[in-house]
Amino acid sequence: MKIITEIVNLESKQEITEKDFTEIINKLETNFHSLQEGFIDTELLHTEGTNCWVMIQHWNSLEDMKKSSSAMFKDTATEEFRNSINPKNIHIKIYEQKGTWQK
Repeated sequence: MKIITEIVNLESKQEITEKDFTEIINKLETNFHSLQEGFIDTELLHTEGTNCWVMIQHWNSLEDMKKSSSAMFKDTATEEFRNSINPKNIHIKIYEQKGTWQK
């Protein structure tokens, strides 16, 4: 199985606090992504003192990831998230896993 990694660089709106945005992401993951077929996990990263964030998601397939991305813009469970980000500063990269190493 080829796991897909989606890396999303984004900015929250200036008026949203770090705590509030983290809670918005928690709701997004609980009420939307975790319910999507093929979803594995999400990691949220933040650059201290900025409104810059990175979401790293893993999917079972590219098809599952694409279905979820398409549904995200229609589902009411994602509305708070969509309203909390700067849509002009979203950058998405998609990678196919070629190997893993663990201790």
